[in-house]
Amino acid sequence: MFIFCLSILGEPLYALTPQQKRARAKAKMERKKEAQRRKAKRKRIKENKLLLYVYSFDQKTGDKLPATHIAVQDIAARPNKKPKINKPTDSKRARVYRTLPAGRYWATAAKIGYFTSDTLFFDHKHDEDSIAIALYPETRITFTVTDSLTARPVVANIVVRNNEGHKILQTTSDSLHARIAALLDDRIPFYTIDATAVDYYPFHDTIIPAVDFPGVVMNPKEIKSFVLHKIYFAMGKTHILDSSEPALNELFRFLTLRPNQRIRIVGHTDNIGSDRSNQVLSEGRCKEVKQAMVNRGILPERIEIEGRGESDPILPNTSEENRQLNRRVEIVLL
Repeated sequence: MFIFCLSILGEPLYALTPQQKRARAKAKMERKKEAQRRKAKRKRIKENKLLLYVYSFDQKTGDKLPATHIAVQDIAARPNKKPKINKPTDSKRARVYRTLPAGRYWATAAKIGYFTSDTLFFDHKHDEDSIAIALYPETRITFTVTDSLTARPVVANIVVRNNEGHKILQTTSDSLHARIAALLDDRIPFYTIDATAVDYYPFHDTIIPAVDFPGVVMNPKEIKSFVLHKIYFAMGKTHILDSSEPALNELFRFLTLRPNQRIRIVGHTDNIGSDRSNQVLSEGRCKEVKQAMVNRGILPERIEIEGRGESDPILPNTSEENRQLNRRVEIVLL
């Protein structure tokens, strides 16, 4: 059976629905675009301007990586010449594209949080060539550098090497936070870390990227005493302020880690007030610090106290800054 569709001048005699009209218009537009693409392709090939697509992806997960900076250059280009492609991948397809003459090129990719890609060499000889560049994610770890006695930050020289002994990080920890950040590659089985500081024994340990690193703990050489910093008292009183909790916890941690260590708490004041009142004040403050440790579970016989008042300043009491340093609590190891 044959079915005929009557039409006049190529148009059907029956009326089209709105959906059919839109579908016809869309198909016509697609045919027009395809014709334009074929024409543009023939022109590119004739002019030796071949289209190149460059994609980037996560080597570990296979995911596309938008906002990856791509650089493509002719291998014959002189050094320091601006790359042929030098821009980030788009957010939709994680790619960049450009027309380039046929030839041999190199390409690299870089993105925050990833190691810079290896240089990829390739031949560009067809229109609409495409290459994909893999980037491997960094493993970021942070750790502290602290004193084993006081848990306070230590200024130390830090060197991290990979399993082949190549140096990947060299830095200095600061005295405020002593926090270091390192970028590791979890494809490498282990790293080594070394730390050196004045008046401390050298530190050496191994870092495994997939395992938490507890940090660098420096052991001091023959320490006999240290100042308990950031311990605050009410003005002219023995009452310990709440802001001193971190310092008290620091001392408690020190005594807990060394259950056989005995200490003497020595209190010092500035020269404001009489000798007698400063002596009583320094003794009272030492008693309060001792009681704080006893309340936390430290045996009282491990702690002696000594108030020295204003008799042992470390600086002349000629300014408020000096007097503030003279008002201190010192821990002497017995």
